[in-house]
Amino acid sequence: MKTRNVDRALVQKFGFEKTETHHHVYRLWIDGRLVARTFISHSERELSRFHVSNMAKQMKLSKAQFIDAVECSLTQEAYYQLLRKRMSEEKS
Repeated sequence: MKTRNVDRALVQKFGFEKTETHHHVYRLWIDGRLVARTFISHSERELSRFHVSNMAKQMKLSKAQFIDAVECSLTQEAYYQLLRKRMSEEKS
């Protein structure tokens, strides 16, 4: 999976805030709460299965859901609903 495709999906599609440190760092805030944080190393051009799996966990998605998110079959609205549901479950 190409890192530029992941970057585009995170920033443009899902509204992650991107900052540059020694990595590309992505943060997603919903209702004033940090709900997901992930990163990509500057030197990465392709994500390995290991990195895809880690990013999926950091975004609170399964590996298949993460791939769907990048490949456009998971919408921003569906992702936000999923996160809100998980946030409400954590409160219970």
